[in-house]
Order: sequence, then C-alpha cells, then structure tokens
Amino acid sequence: MVTRVPTLAEVQALFQAAVIDGKDDVLGLIPPNSRTSTDVLFGVYRHAYVARLVEVVHNAYPILAAYMGDAPFKDMARSYVALYPSRHANARWFASDLPDLLERPEYSDALHLREIALIERQLDLAFDAADGPVLDLAALGRHPPETWGGLVFRPHPSAALLALFTNAFDLWAAIKNDADVPPVVTLAEPLSLLVWRRDGVATARLLGAEERMLWIEAARGATFGGLAELAAVFDDPDTAPLRVAQYLQGWLVSGVLSEAVVRELTGSP
Repeated sequence: MVTRVPTLAEVQALFQAAVIDGKDDVLGLIPPNSRTSTDVLFGVYRHAYVARLVEVVHNAYPILAAYMGDAPFKDMARSYVALYPSRHANARWFASDLPDLLERPEYSDALHLREIALIERQLDLAFDAADGPVLDLAALGRHPPETWGGLVFRPHPSAALLALFTNAFDLWAAIKNDADVPPVVTLAEPLSLLVWRRDGVATARLLGAEERMLWIEAARGATFGGLAELAAVFDDPDTAPLRVAQYLQGWLVSGVLSEAVVRELTGSP
C-alpha cells in the first residue's frame, strides 16, 4: 500500500496547527529519533513560538512589564498567549487584547495593571491613527468674530479619552521618567486622560472635570457658544467665556483639534 505524500501546503498547515493550536497531527511526519520522542523534538518549535509571542507582548507594554517585574509579567504574558491565539498577520497587533485579559477575575484586585495597559495601548492606537489636519490659531483667526458663537470643533482622528479609576497615569509616568513609583491609589472620582498624536509623537495629559465635560460636548458637536453656556452652569458664569477660550487655546496649542466649522445657531448648544 502506497501512502500519499502530503503536499508542501499540507505540511505547512499541519505545522501551523501544531504550533498555534497544539494539534499533534504533524508529529507523524517527523522521522523517529533514537535519543528522544517526536513531541520533544517538536516542542522546541512550540517553545520558541510562545517565547517570541511573550517578547511581542513585552515590546507592546514595556511600562507595564517594568512595573510588574520580569517573572510576573512573563507569567501573565504566557497566559495571554494561551488564551488569545494569534490571528494577525502583523505581530504588532497580537497584544492588543491584553487589557481584556487583565479584566478577568484573577486580576480583579489589580485594576491599576489594566489601566496601565490601556494607556500603553491607546498611545499605540494614537500613533497609528489616521492623519488629519491640525487646527491652529491662524486658521481659527480666519473666522470672523461674529461667527464664533456658532463654531463647531472637530477632534483630531488620533484623539481619545480614557477614564481612569486608579492613579495608573502617575504610575506610568513615574516609570517612563525613571522616577520613584508611588503606591497604588484607588480614586474617589475617576480621572480623564486625553491621548492623541502630536507631530508624529503619541502623548497624553489629564483633564480637569470642567475641561473633560467641555471636551466631550465639543466632540459631540456643541458650538463655542454652547460650550460657554455649559461652563456657566458648571462654575462661575461671569468667567465662563474666558475659561472656554483658555481651554480652546490649550487644545489649539496641543494640536488636538482638526478643524472648526460654522454651524447656524438654533438656540441650542
């Protein structure tokens, strides 16, 4: 009886299934060895594959790795490799679901770890986000003053807002800047972290409560006049337009806006 020889494509498929999914069908194609078993021989490839993916996870989350320490991070990364098989042609995206792993019950007492991971992932997303124009003071100044009440601002495509319930940003910043790492603190009120790309570099900063509210409403399409009305309700109404103008200036200097367009006023924000 003649046994059909598998094609190269079939061997490659069996090899991939053995490495990625742990299937043993390919072992029957490995010539016997008097010194060890075929599963041990093939285990070299399986180990190398997992080790490479652990390295990919480390490269995607260097701050988290530095915070956790080498051994705990590698244990966590190996769990990730086992639970989240690679389905990406580009290794860069393999580790994108790590915050989901850190949401599992076994990490319920480590919310700060998940939030550090979220910060690092969002910085990567900001770096890879679509290009867009950057609104500056000169471009804004082309709008006549009488139209400003109806100006609507478009965020840059890279801009995103994260809600943090621990001092994860302080932990992240301390490690990044090689400073003393503070103890973990669970916050009474969440903080808002704005992440975006500026001049090709992903960056982030915390927003105060009023600026957070105004940013969210601006991103939803509130006009400049509507923002001033909202600020008047939030705090001192006499200084509301000035505060909004100061926030707007900060957004322009930071390069976090793409454009300003005039919308006809209808009496609503």
